[in-house]
Amino acid sequence: MLRQAGSLANPNPEQAMALLDSLDRGALSPRLQAQYDYHYAIAFYNAYFFLDDAHAVALARAYRYKEQERNRWSNISLLIAAILATLVLYLWARKVQAEKQLLLEKEETDRIMSIAEDLQARLGSLKNSKESPIGVDVLERLCEQYYVYEGTDNLQPKIVKEVRSIVEGLRKDAEAQHRLEKELDRSRDNVMSRLRQAFPKWKEEDYLLYLFTASGFSSTTIATLLGKEKQYVYNRVYRLKERIKASGTPHSDFFLAQL
Repeated sequence: MLRQAGSLANPNPEQAMALLDSLDRGALSPRLQAQYDYHYAIAFYNAYFFLDDAHAVALARAYRYKEQERNRWSNISLLIAAILATLVLYLWARKVQAEKQLLLEKEETDRIMSIAEDLQARLGSLKNSKESPIGVDVLERLCEQYYVYEGTDNLQPKIVKEVRSIVEGLRKDAEAQHRLEKELDRSRDNVMSRLRQAFPKWKEEDYLLYLFTASGFSSTTIATLLGKEKQYVYNRVYRLKERIKASGTPHSDFFLAQL
């Protein structure tokens, strides 16, 4: 009925006002009340060519409601825009984080594969050891993975898993470290036994660093075995050499030659 009254406000304002008078304004919603006031004011003006105070107030009230509604929709639009912008930023951040995670995983996999190659290259010469040192075990385990999974998508994950296991063994297993130390003694004129005798106050980490370096491991492998950065390894090896040089031991040249 409000819509009908609005359509009659210009051509037949008296009929429009009659329709509006038949409605209970107080029972209408604020939005419909604003429409009621607007249509009644327009119909009254078209009928009498002026606005009395009551209808002027009603028209102002209708315009005020429209302005408030416009501002409300503007705020809602801003809120929606802010939510969308936040969502876009969140999705972008998730994408960047996922790409970063993939890059870190790739770098870690590349590092592990590099260690696998280093272990194979450096420890391959230990095949004939009668004591079956860690080197032979490592080589056999890696070769077994290559044999079983070569040419399949599982090759790299299997090698990565195997090398992680090997690294953990060499890093934490004192018996594995002892076997590798004995093998280096056997092949290098008791170098580790003589080193421990010449430098009894060294920390165990110093002996391990010397052991891994003298065994021919790469800086990447040593850094992984010690759980340190490669720059740390470079600096520590340099300091070990300087300590050996300054020690005055008659076997310093021998110890340095192994590094």
